[in-house]
Amino acid sequence: MNHEDNEALCRVGKGTPMGELLRRYWLPAGLSSDLPSPDSDPVRVRLLNQDLVAFRDSEGKVGILDELCPHRRASLVLGRVEQGGIQCIYHGWRFDVRGQILEMPNCDDEAVRSRYKATAYPVREAGGVIWTYLGEPEQCPVFPEHPWMAIPESHRYNRVMASHSNFVQVLEGLLDSSHLGVLHQDALPKPDGSNQFAHFGKTESFQSMTTSRAPRIEVEETDFGMYYAALRGGVHEGEPVLETRVTAFVAPFTVYVPFDTGRVALMVVPVDDEHTHFYNIQWDESRPLGEEPHRSAIDHAGGTRPDVAQWWGFSREAHGRPGTACRENNWLQDRVAMRQGKSFSGLPVFYAEDTAMTSSMGPISDRDEMLVPADVAIVRMRRLLLAAARRVQAGERPPAYADGQVAGDVVPIATRIRADGDWRELVRRTQADVEGA
Repeated sequence: MNHEDNEALCRVGKGTPMGELLRRYWLPAGLSSDLPSPDSDPVRVRLLNQDLVAFRDSEGKVGILDELCPHRRASLVLGRVEQGGIQCIYHGWRFDVRGQILEMPNCDDEAVRSRYKATAYPVREAGGVIWTYLGEPEQCPVFPEHPWMAIPESHRYNRVMASHSNFVQVLEGLLDSSHLGVLHQDALPKPDGSNQFAHFGKTESFQSMTTSRAPRIEVEETDFGMYYAALRGGVHEGEPVLETRVTAFVAPFTVYVPFDTGRVALMVVPVDDEHTHFYNIQWDESRPLGEEPHRSAIDHAGGTRPDVAQWWGFSREAHGRPGTACRENNWLQDRVAMRQGKSFSGLPVFYAEDTAMTSSMGPISDRDEMLVPADVAIVRMRRLLLAAARRVQAGERPPAYADGQVAGDVVPIATRIRADGDWRELVRRTQADVEGA
């Protein structure tokens, strides 16, 4: 990839190709639990290089405004949330969720008050996530309906992690099946049958990763983005089979990954050019994953236990604090555990391992790479995003998802098929079953 394309792919500020593409979509700005009650403390939100403030007013409605007060540019994150809005503590200007001025103590001219307004952005809450739209008002798309939004809170578990790397690097890791059996081998099934995923029942799709580290990768583009299949040959009951994992990339930032039980949506949201928030939404219609003991089991399997997140520094609260994992301390890698055979990577499993890899490339990778066939899904994703960004630059519409066209028929799959089977036909049949349910 040349430097010009890499810059176009990774920069997300206003006026950049990727920044303008992303501003055509509703974006996660935080969790509903970040603002737990009416008039709770405001929170700082950084999204696509923009500094914002989020607050929940006295009626429970969420507002997102530019962080700096339009009067004299003091931070509204320091403000008071009460009496129906957020009040700047410098001169007392109070704003509602639409940016309208409710109070202006140092000016009693009603004409002035009605003329001024804070910059406010559209907000929706759905699925335990706060969403906002940062683009031009006349281009605001239909709000997307993800399948997990209709799931009761008790059956859904939402988490957000932080990474010091560009969002494309994080996306690439999610579309890279060949690293799973190497980097994450400590968490995968062991020869004695033990594994991190016992809580989730079947583990066949994970077991194949330990025995076949060079999967055949196939890609099919769709109206929402693309499917990619990682195919690993094997034998079952004397017959040749393909252990098949089909992942759905819903452009421009969502990945649906297959799991033996339950479903997982991963949203990779740019904080700025060099930092990313990673939303992990896991749900199951039949089990209360949002309650114990399921929450703890999920965190153990995925390496996202709160104590690990705080110590290592991939929680939003701890990210970047002195003493947490970074280049200068080799991401707190435990070389003693590696020498003793207790750990392959020397890192906490899964999320810390992935974050160390993407961060070690530098905040924005130069992509001076030697690629192999196992990397085809990554290449196709890059091309897809660049093509979409150029469409928007040319005044055309972005991919269909910007019009809300994402639904339950996005189907990730982990299964075993005959060696001569067609995973694409399996996806079509599964989609038809979902649509007909």
